[in-house]
Order: sequence, then structure tokens, then C-alpha cells
Amino acid sequence: MATLRPNFILIATAIIAVLILFSLAQEMNRRWQVQREVTRLEADVNKMERKVVELEQLNAYFSTQDYKERLAREQLNFRAPGEKVVLIPERVAGAQQTNPTASIADATLSIPLRWWYLFFVQTPKK
Repeated sequence: MATLRPNFILIATAIIAVLILFSLAQEMNRRWQVQREVTRLEADVNKMERKVVELEQLNAYFSTQDYKERLAREQLNFRAPGEKVVLIPERVAGAQQTNPTASIADATLSIPLRWWYLFFVQTPKK
């Protein structure tokens, strides 16, 4: 019986050490997760602080006289005294894309050359 006692104490100590190590591992894992969450939340706070500053600047701009004047000009057709308004007609999107010199150059090229320029050169040379 005397020889069993040290073995029993050694086994009990080993079991207790394993339980302590297991508990320590769980605690470290929980701390790591909490630290990761804190880092994520700090990044969110920084992002939101930047957004708040941006919105404050935007709000300050909206209360300026320049913004009010621009808004009146755009939406209410306001003009300052002595100012003349010039209306410029909008062009059709298709009319802007066509290039008269490109159509003349395309007409003088053969079809295989047009394909060659389309795929490899993008603009025909004159």
C-alpha cells in the first residue's frame, strides 16, 4: 500500500495539471476572440468617426450661402441681377459617338482591314 500512494498522488497531480492546462487553453481562446472583436469594433468606430466628420462637413456646406445660391440656380432657375442666361441644347448620345472622319476612313478600307483595325489597332490609320 505504501508504494501505491506515491503513484496515486502522481496520477492525481497529472489529472489536475491536465485540467488546469485545458482551462487555461479555453481562457486563452476566449481572450483571443474578445481581442479580435475589440479590434474589429475599434475599426468600426474609426470608420464611423470619419463618416461623422464627413457628414458634419457636408452639413456645414449645406448651410453656406454658396450652396443655397447654387440650389436656387439649378432648381428654381434663379439668376443674379445683370446676369444673362445662355441655354445650350443637349446633344443626342448617338450624335456624339459618331465621328465623320472615321466613317470616311472606314469607307475607303476593305472589310478585312476594318476587322484587323477593329481587333488589333482600334483606330484606322490614314
